[in-house]
Amino acid sequence: MTKTRVRGSFALVLSLTVLSVFALAGCAPQEAAVSSRPEAAPSSGGPGPATPTGPATPSGSPAVAATPTTPTGSPAAPAATQPAASPASVAPISSPVGQAAQPVTPAAPGATSATITPPATGGSAVAAPAVPAATPALRVGELVFLDGSVAIHRRGQVIANPDIGDVVEPFDVIVTGAGSRAEIDIGSGRPGGATIRLAENTAFYYDTRALSADERRTVLQLLSGAIAIKVDRLVNGSFSIATDNTVLGVRGTTFIVDTIPDGTALVTCAEGRVQVKGQGGSALLAQPGTVVTATATGTAQARPVDPAGLSGFRTTWRDDAYRAFASQALFMISAHAATMERNAPLLSAAHARLQAQRSVLQTWREARDAGRVPRFTDWTAEKRALAPVLFDCLSAMFQLERAYYRLLELRSLHDGPGRVGVGSLPDGRTSLAFFRDFESRNRNVLVQMAEVRDVLELFIYASAGSPMGGFFADKVAALGSGGLFLGEEDW
Repeated sequence: MTKTRVRGSFALVLSLTVLSVFALAGCAPQEAAVSSRPEAAPSSGGPGPATPTGPATPSGSPAVAATPTTPTGSPAAPAATQPAASPASVAPISSPVGQAAQPVTPAAPGATSATITPPATGGSAVAAPAVPAATPALRVGELVFLDGSVAIHRRGQVIANPDIGDVVEPFDVIVTGAGSRAEIDIGSGRPGGATIRLAENTAFYYDTRALSADERRTVLQLLSGAIAIKVDRLVNGSFSIATDNTVLGVRGTTFIVDTIPDGTALVTCAEGRVQVKGQGGSALLAQPGTVVTATATGTAQARPVDPAGLSGFRTTWRDDAYRAFASQALFMISAHAATMERNAPLLSAAHARLQAQRSVLQTWREARDAGRVPRFTDWTAEKRALAPVLFDCLSAMFQLERAYYRLLELRSLHDGPGRVGVGSLPDGRTSLAFFRDFESRNRNVLVQMAEVRDVLELFIYASAGSPMGGFFADKVAALGSGGLFLGEEDW
């Protein structure tokens, strides 16, 4: 079932005509929507089926990509050689031409119009329009659109049926299933705020902090799938996105990030600019007329693309990338499984040491919940004692979480119509047996990862905006893109 919260002066018409097409209410700029389920490319290796495009963007507004899609798969063939389905694409975000989206709310049900009585010279009473009620401000992290299977992983619990208006809190992981989509609002309409659309089989979490009235610092960790983002112009502050081995820096723009389960990424930009930096490499710019691709190892490359053909380019890139990935699916399942088996004991050991700090963590939690604003000199000894343990937890968690959510994505492709990655793993297990109890087998890992994120949020709170690198010496860079959460900008 599709659920939406409608905003904007054109929302009534939009809600009547677009619910079946997934044009999000109050939507935004970039590409046209792409199909919500991948189709496996023909075994002959010819071009994959064209992905349906979404509704046209208002004239004069650049098109923005819709929610990502995964192809529907071809008839049975050995899955190791079956072309992979290209997941659903992300939908555009746009406002009526020449105006910013401003909430316009009809009068509340039952409201009556005021009556103006004309002078005694005659004439009948004239009904004045009712004054519209103000639209309630969206809370940071509020869900404004849901379609299909969406879950929130919070502090070790799985919220399986969130609703419109629920809030995705900082460090919650939001996950979409096959053929499902969602949109959340992170302070849009304010400097550095954003609207984020998730494609199917996507998982990410974020942290955002308003440093002042015109300064916000936001970090997103994209664990799998694809997202379309509109970021309001930053006066100060920063907006960063981490993928497998790439970091994106944004100043206010509309763009889409597509990732493939092997870590390959594509960044397309409808307006503004996005800086894309691979690990240890130079920064490249994605902007209208130029896209940036990045490999799983973090090697980035810019290439020219006609803005008028951006939607078609994305569709072709995704189809080709998933087709190439299909033959590697079993290998990637095995590689991610090995990453989990290697890091799960490390996380468990570090997590056990973290429990010895429970009294300090409870003090911070109570202070935060009571609204206390700490000084950076508060709890210095406690922060120094906890930092080495937290670092060991983060070192294992940043490896585990990406492997875990990539495997959820791979399971969706494995169980879908394309049957991508069906076969035997190098250790002799079948892929079917591996995925059958994957979540129950890794329940403790999921809980521990969530608790480590909770502690990271508390540590950031206790640091009161001061540089956290001092507590970790020069080790923050070893956390890779995860170091962004600790203020490591020079990744």
